[in-house]
Amino acid sequence: MPKKINHLGFWRTITNIWGILTLGLFVIDFFSFDSYSQVTSASAVIYGFTLALFVGSKEFQRWKTAKGQYRSSYFGEIYPIMWTIAMMLFIFLAAVFRDQYQIPGEFPATYITVLGVYIISQQSKNFYSKG
Repeated sequence: MPKKINHLGFWRTITNIWGILTLGLFVIDFFSFDSYSQVTSASAVIYGFTLALFVGSKEFQRWKTAKGQYRSSYFGEIYPIMWTIAMMLFIFLAAVFRDQYQIPGEFPATYITVLGVYIISQQSKNFYSKG
């Protein structure tokens, strides 16, 4: 693999760490009755930034590379799936146990960020493959 592409591995790792940490913090915050809202808020901002940085770098690399030469061996679908399951669980539990649980304030924005970045990446990939 050319040296220029290796930096993506670093950003992928950083993004994965922040993604898992942030989702875990939201789950803890949800089940501890909004006790960690400041921590989850900060983590969500950092995760959104690292995700955008990583995906943006990856897409720029895709477009710089000769057609057919860029291969991604990772499944980016796993994060939107995990975040969607968490969102559905939070909504269900908050609806059923109204007096006990509420969705953490930053969670919907973070969820939309994850979906938005994923969709933009997929559209870029599809557009690149057609061109």
